[in-house]
Amino acid sequence: MNIKTFCLQTSRIIAENPVESVPARISEYLPEILGDRDLLTADQKVPPAKGYGRHDVFLCPDDHFSIIAAVWPAGIISPIHDHKTWCTFGVYEGVIEETRYRSDPSDPCGVDVIATETVNWVAGDVTHLPVGSGDIHCMHNPTEQVAVSVHVYGGNSVKLGPNVVKVYREAETAVA
Repeated sequence: MNIKTFCLQTSRIIAENPVESVPARISEYLPEILGDRDLLTADQKVPPAKGYGRHDVFLCPDDHFSIIAAVWPAGIISPIHDHKTWCTFGVYEGVIEETRYRSDPSDPCGVDVIATETVNWVAGDVTHLPVGSGDIHCMHNPTEQVAVSVHVYGGNSVKLGPNVVKVYREAETAVA
């Protein structure tokens, strides 16, 4: 499947399904474009001097979704965050360690979270975040090599800006 076919399929999925099922449905097709070595340009895979890089790969003309390439230098860790829109992502090159979190019920401010699982995703792996609650996570390149991930987000990423609602902190003590 090429990027054009993937984008047409993604548009169909969005039009024909309730939003809650869209990320999972897209995750069925994302692996097919992750294997395309021509999906990203050389510039879209260059690590930034600081932080991690984001590159627009495709913006749906109707603002229904965006495809972003994220470039993760060795050792980089994102803040713990949630999202404005739904998200499906896959690893294009390297390894991405994802840790998912839940809110700490003892935190009255709603910024403390507790880790629930950590998974190492490798090239070709795809996952998605649930729509609405439960989409708190952190991404980390645990290796000495650059990693690249491809994200499909709801909406127009240029108009939305960073797809983050809130930044969280890990609770100091675990709650059972």
